[in-house]
Amino acid sequence: MEDKYVEKPWLRTYELGCIPETFEPYPEITYTANHLYKTTEKYPNELALVQLDYEMMWKELRDKVDRLATALYDMGIRKGDVVATCNTTSIQFAICEFGIPRIGAIHCVLNPIDSLDGIVDKLERTNCETIICMHTNVKDRDIIDKIEEAKEKTKLKTIIVSKLEDFSQNPPRHEEEEGVIWLTDLLEKYPPNPPKVEIDVKKDPAQVFFTGGTTGRPKGVTLSHYNMVTHDIKFLGTVIPQTLLSKDDGLLHGFTRVSMMLPIAHLYGHEMFRMFISRGFAQLLQSDPRDTKEAVRLAKKYHPLMFMGSPTQYYRLLKEQAEFMEGFGTIFGSGSTALPPATQEEIEEKATSIVMQGYGTSELSGEGVLPTTAVLSAPFLGGKETAGKAFHILDRILKMPGVIPLLRMGMGLIGRENIAIIGTKALSFLSKNVLATPFGREKELIGTIGLPTVDTTFKVIDEDTGEVIPIPKLVKEGLRGEMCEGGPSAMLGYWPNVGDGLDEDGMIHTGDVIKMDEWGQVYVQDRTKDMINVSGYKVYSIELDDMLYAYPGVNEAAVIGVPDPERPGQERVKAFVVPKPEYRGKIKEEEIIKFFREKVPPYAVPKSVEIRDEELPKTPTEKIFKKQLREEEIEKMKKAGILK
Repeated sequence: MEDKYVEKPWLRTYELGCIPETFEPYPEITYTANHLYKTTEKYPNELALVQLDYEMMWKELRDKVDRLATALYDMGIRKGDVVATCNTTSIQFAICEFGIPRIGAIHCVLNPIDSLDGIVDKLERTNCETIICMHTNVKDRDIIDKIEEAKEKTKLKTIIVSKLEDFSQNPPRHEEEEGVIWLTDLLEKYPPNPPKVEIDVKKDPAQVFFTGGTTGRPKGVTLSHYNMVTHDIKFLGTVIPQTLLSKDDGLLHGFTRVSMMLPIAHLYGHEMFRMFISRGFAQLLQSDPRDTKEAVRLAKKYHPLMFMGSPTQYYRLLKEQAEFMEGFGTIFGSGSTALPPATQEEIEEKATSIVMQGYGTSELSGEGVLPTTAVLSAPFLGGKETAGKAFHILDRILKMPGVIPLLRMGMGLIGRENIAIIGTKALSFLSKNVLATPFGREKELIGTIGLPTVDTTFKVIDEDTGEVIPIPKLVKEGLRGEMCEGGPSAMLGYWPNVGDGLDEDGMIHTGDVIKMDEWGQVYVQDRTKDMINVSGYKVYSIELDDMLYAYPGVNEAAVIGVPDPERPGQERVKAFVVPKPEYRGKIKEEEIIKFFREKVPPYAVPKSVEIRDEELPKTPTEKIFKKQLREEEIEKMKKAGILK
């Protein structure tokens, strides 16, 4: 048993949290059937989605999905054809998400903030002839105008359009518009009777999801039905014991509400959205991810137990909704990019709540590294060992014959609305009164993205030699290397080639440098492309970023490498800092440099620190765009004659 833990130290943490070593065999079932149909059979008249105060029940969602599938088939869409969407977080996205693959077509997800050139490129590469899009995102017609222009440059023939308000308490009337078909007209015209289509769930693509493209041309990640079904089973199965939330049942199945502030057209939001569908969670959809007032309004009305956001959104909530955040009884899920440890602590202390981080990649259908609930609850319960004992006692009780059905019957009598209120109040109370116990916070929880999910194959590659680092050596010697992952949720390949982007072991090289502790918990040290080479020494920029976020008054921070004109082929370290408003003019370059001299080796100390008042540049997914910062610095150096 001990040897098993040495080779796979994360299994020790699985054991603490009552998590099995495998979920095999996985169901060989289509994506739509597994996620939507099974949920609808369980909870036909329960709340599924909320949009602009319009409440959609599960049976209505299935009805709309089947109507769209019927319409698309009648319009000539067949198995293997690509249908694109360009939708905000909305009920419309949900209808397309399950309606398109229902007839064996492939859903190509476009982001509403994609540029015209980006949309044209993706439509051309997928030979897409049909798109379903939102009319407006931020400015009137900003999406539909791009799509109509893209139509002139591609093979696109059919545009199906809708407005966010089509699913609201006061839906608008639509006049005929040349060149487009209104989605609501199709849903009204066609019956919910799509044809049966033979689908090979392991081989047939269900979706093409493009990468961010911040380091080059976006790649089309091709996912099968099986990829997404297996991923979503092992994701939640790694986080929560089966007695609480199995793929088919469990105490909390169908009894949870989630605030979905994330853009679903982005990997992290999409992954969360589809997983919650599979477990019958009601989702509060917010089309504008920047609107903190709407997030608070929905939270006050529906009492979500979980809140899904990105670090940037949490910064906004802390800044714009500080009063509400105090005592906000919820679990905060953070993704998209790593949350700096100092920021995580600030959120947990001010909101007196828990922040759960994870790591995901499009190529793995989403998260491949996650924390377990036992580890997340350790601060409440006095450490991992105590938490593990508590979870095993709870697990044994819930496995007793008749216990879960009896509890679920009682929860049903209380009602989902009251369960939501009780859950958030209880979490708020526990957070306020238990996090400050003598046990204190488990510091190792801060900064980790979790452990490899169940059935994920895992290896770490030495950055210099390209050799695999044995896990026992990685842990014992505190080594770092590039994380590689595989398993049943690993993509078919980059569009359109099966196997493209996978190594000989069927694994994806993530480009992330990590280390691992004795519990199997993973800590991201840097992106391989963001590591800085200073006179042969490796400087991990994320470590320096995290230090800056812990410096008083820092709102945003980024550390990059710029060419060293005195040492060709080498780099210098440069830091960027954006102070909080009340600290503007108070943070000095020399003080930051002194701060680093006390914390890091001389070669890792920034040679210069640029303090800005405006925000640092962001990628479309709101990550700090280090590539752009580097390009700007190189251009400045060339103009100044420092660099040729």
